[in-house]
Amino acid sequence: MAPRDLLAGAFDTHVHASPDVVPRRLDFLEAAALAEASGMAGLVFKDVSACTIDRAHAANMAYPGVTSYGGLVLDGPVGGLNPSAVETALRRGAKVVWMPVVDARNMIERYETGGLRLPIPPRRSQADGLTVFDMSGGILGEVKEIVRLIAESDAVLATGHLAARESIALLRLARDMGVRRMLVTHPLSRMVAATLAEQTAMVEIGAMLEHCAGQSTSRLEGLPVSSVAKSIDAVGFEHCIIAGDLGQTFNPPFVEGLRSFLGELEHQGLPRGVLASMVQSNPRRLLE
Repeated sequence: MAPRDLLAGAFDTHVHASPDVVPRRLDFLEAAALAEASGMAGLVFKDVSACTIDRAHAANMAYPGVTSYGGLVLDGPVGGLNPSAVETALRRGAKVVWMPVVDARNMIERYETGGLRLPIPPRRSQADGLTVFDMSGGILGEVKEIVRLIAESDAVLATGHLAARESIALLRLARDMGVRRMLVTHPLSRMVAATLAEQTAMVEIGAMLEHCAGQSTSRLEGLPVSSVAKSIDAVGFEHCIIAGDLGQTFNPPFVEGLRSFLGELEHQGLPRGVLASMVQSNPRRLLE
């Protein structure tokens, strides 16, 4: 089975497409068409400025051979950590709710200390960046309400760009409140930088780790693929998903990027059966 064949029946849980505030290589219909032509099973559209349910619906109507999912990122444009926005999105069929991304206090701190390259600067300062913690270090009341809504809808809770310690606290709360589907967004990226001990804690709580091709491209972070392979070996492939986080104009289309990333992981010694699980059955289990 070649890396190309691994995409037959694959899901990409992290697809960026236009319309967006950041220029994108493909629009959402082009992305769905490309996925269908490649034999993929599903896509999750992510946008830090808008809910993606409508574009997923339109993509499903135009390209029914691939199942497109929408979701909501809890950044400033939707009111941040806003239970009302979450309730509305879930009632309309949102599959994934991401914690703050661009407006996460953790990411703003890392950007301001010079550790990140971003296509657009943060909209907020550290002082008003979003965090799940209250002043005493507990979980904010509105975040608890958001978690309750996600649990009731059996949707996916994704950690966005929270710090690893925030994610662990949130995941523990979510597990205790009945959330069954939890996804840690690119834990090895500079935006999260979870240690192996933190990654292990995340999977022990019940979360899956989303390792993205985008972080390993030279124009973004240049994360060594060997680091991804070591993480997968350490926590177990059954707890991991391979996704894109592609769509940038300077990176290849997400299908090409996924194929390349899978090939590089295979070169690192990961068996093809393991790769197939992480790009096919593991994301299917998370989403379906």
